[in-house]
Amino acid sequence: MKTWLGLLGLVALFAAAAFFAFGGCGASSSSGSAASDDDDNDDASPAADDDSSPWQPVEAHRETDGAFTVVWLAGTPYEMGRQQGVLMHDELAQGVDWLKSMHILALLPLVSWLGITGMAENNSYADVVQECQGLVDAAGDVGWTQDLCLLLNFGDVLVEFLQTGIPPAEAPPPLAPQCSQAVGTGAATTDGKLYHMRSLDWGNIDYLFKYPVVFVRQPSDGIPHAIVGFPGDIAPYNGINAEGVSIASDQVFPHDQSYHSRKGHSNVQMLGQILKRAHNLEEARAIIAADAHMACVIFTIADGAAREASVFEITSKVIGERGLDDNVVYATNHFMAAATHDADQQPQDPSSLLRFARMGQLIPKNGADSLYGKIDPAALVGVLRDRVNPYNGTLSPAGDFDNGGMSISTNAAVYQMVFDGEDLNFWVAAGYPQPVPRHPFQGFSLSQLLDLPKATPVVPPVIP
Repeated sequence: MKTWLGLLGLVALFAAAAFFAFGGCGASSSSGSAASDDDDNDDASPAADDDSSPWQPVEAHRETDGAFTVVWLAGTPYEMGRQQGVLMHDELAQGVDWLKSMHILALLPLVSWLGITGMAENNSYADVVQECQGLVDAAGDVGWTQDLCLLLNFGDVLVEFLQTGIPPAEAPPPLAPQCSQAVGTGAATTDGKLYHMRSLDWGNIDYLFKYPVVFVRQPSDGIPHAIVGFPGDIAPYNGINAEGVSIASDQVFPHDQSYHSRKGHSNVQMLGQILKRAHNLEEARAIIAADAHMACVIFTIADGAAREASVFEITSKVIGERGLDDNVVYATNHFMAAATHDADQQPQDPSSLLRFARMGQLIPKNGADSLYGKIDPAALVGVLRDRVNPYNGTLSPAGDFDNGGMSISTNAAVYQMVFDGEDLNFWVAAGYPQPVPRHPFQGFSLSQLLDLPKATPVVPPVIP
């Protein structure tokens, strides 16, 4: 038994390290090109427009825009994987070097022996498997393998299973995610539009800070969309599509292993499917209800065009939903819906409870420091930077790298962003120098990135 637990501990280290590790100036270009072999993109469905010319995907290439590498991909899953392997070849090579330096690649045979590699392949969406194969075919020479790609893009399941144990867990997991999301619309915002914020906190992972990437994905069989991630990222943790649907995930650990399943799909892979397939919140809800879930997660999904949003609290056997309440909804890393309130770890994580309480002071109408009626992208950036303890009013010291999640803003945040789905805009802070929350939030216009008819620039271009 001790030997088995020791092996499982090693695999947990592998999964956590691999999962958390992978994820220029001006508008100058530093790009190569990897054009898609598929010029027929009739099934793609960018936002409706009266222009008589059919939209054509932007050719696969990369550019540098401020702190970000922007990578355009187009075509079938295999083609988009191959394009990423060509366009991000040097960065992918450095990722393999990092894995070697951490002695993680040496654990791959053990992971395979335990059957985890097969689980990742058998429970991945077919297009994720195909996209990994394309990436490996282009970047296999630097050490990328199909097993490595699939494991990295199955990370939400692996982290939960290996943190809590594939057998029934005996205690709550030691690691706690520290992510936060909020949505406001209608009377809560300055102009009635819907705005969606998220903070993704993974810790001090050099590779993620060094290579922030905006992927502009143009699948031949789905809706074009943008995700914020890292070289090798196929299964996203956040994004916005050309129909104005934005979505992001927050990790949640289960009360016990009965809320996990060996059947179904990775939730972050499912997030990518929603961006690809959902034209509105109703279609996103239907995808979540129809599919099987292996692990626990929170999805916040906002429909900018309809000005609707919901928080979905997902487990393998029950799903809770919290819709807008007086024009706002927010979430951290624990469940609140009636259907799921006892399905997450107990006691609930103090950091998650604290951050939820602070957003209760900032987002709703009757909060102690309410921004209700004043919410806009700049105000939500202020929320993402908030370091106030809601219980005693103290400020977390600005120099603390990671304060244990004792404020909404933790310096361990890797990506922070605000979505405006109605106008297809988003603003992102990422990269070096740390801390990310103090970066200017760089604006992107999805309509311009996709070269849609009547594309409009993002306003403001930067939120300082």
